Amino acid sequence: MTRIGLISDVHANLPALEAVLDALSKRGVERIVCCGDLVDYAPWPIEVISRLQTMDVLCVQGNHDAAAAGIFPIDGFAEEARATVDWTRAILSSNETRFLAGLEQTHTEENFVMVHGSLRGPLWEYVRDPFVAGESLALLSRPLGFFGHSHIQGGFMRVSGQVKGIDPQKELHILPDGKYLVNPGSVGQPRDGDPRAAYAVIDFDHDRNLARVTFERVSYDIAAVMRAIDRAGLPHWLAQRLEVGR
Repeated sequence: MTRIGLISDVHANLPALEAVLDALSKRGVERIVCCGDLVDYAPWPIEVISRLQTMDVLCVQGNHDAAAAGIFPIDGFAEEARATVDWTRAILSSNETRFLAGLEQTHTEENFVMVHGSLRGPLWEYVRDPFVAGESLALLSRPLGFFGHSHIQGGFMRVSGQVKGIDPQKELHILPDGKYLVNPGSVGQPRDGDPRAAYAVIDFDHDRNLARVTFERVSYDIAAVMRAIDRAGLPHWLAQRLEVGR
């Protein structure tokens, strides 16, 4: 049995990340993987990068990571998001910029494939409906695909030819003949109405070629992060979103 912690969309929110890492440690995970967007929105991009590097967390590149590294256009970003990219670029060192630029967009292992957006568009495409999910599921070469970007915990699965949503309120058992796209939700800025930091735990039973996914949340000091966002001069709208999880 192997237990993996799955996280995504930290968005430079160090207190939320620390709460999740502590929760994963208590769950006894052997490894942590991250579906991208380490930076932007909150004021700790340097600390988040350092913490994930120290923990040897496997990360793929998100659109905000690529934008902060200067290798992804920000024309399509909202005005507030463009402001945070500029702020982040200004404080990152060349080493941190190179780290973000060098992250893989798609990572494949024996049991899973991992991207930020979708298998069809790793950096940008959102998987928020069964049709788009079906396009990625058709490209999925492993039973499990991990993704983020939407900041919404859950995902989609194809079982017996049908594509349907995954309920994050329930434990998910991976069937041998199914294909699954699992979104752990956002550590640093959830958008599913629950402001607590989101993550998932994957248990692989290699002997029986089965897996189990549990979706989890953990509380942290949101008010302190809101104050830090304001002190840094980042758009107040980003602080307001944290409070309501939208």
